[in-house]
Amino acid sequence: MALGLTAVVFALTILHWGHTQSGWLFTPGFVLHGWLLMALNVFFYGYVCWLGFWLIRGTAGPERVFMAGWFAGLLLSPLNTLGPQWAVAIKHIGAVGLAVALLASLSLLVKPSAVADSSCRTDAT
Repeated sequence: MALGLTAVVFALTILHWGHTQSGWLFTPGFVLHGWLLMALNVFFYGYVCWLGFWLIRGTAGPERVFMAGWFAGLLLSPLNTLGPQWAVAIKHIGAVGLAVALLASLSLLVKPSAVADSSCRTDAT
């Protein structure tokens, strides 16, 4: 399932290469405006950073590479708002991260990792 989802998102990233988005979850066209909108976006971005840290920390081996590849572009996307000139570089980093995640998921499909034991607990924590 991870291989299929990663392949679809990677293909959509390549197909929509010329389109750039704002990077924020909520845009000014939403119900909120001004500082409340910014506070909501910063809160959700902080939550995604926290979630990314714990998901990457809880894995080891190819699973960690897979999670880091997925979060590479996701965590950098709000920087498009701060520096619009960085949009192309951030898009390239996200595409390379998804390509690495795709290769890591393919390697997990071919040869499952022996890091997790029978209780599905990892040695990473």
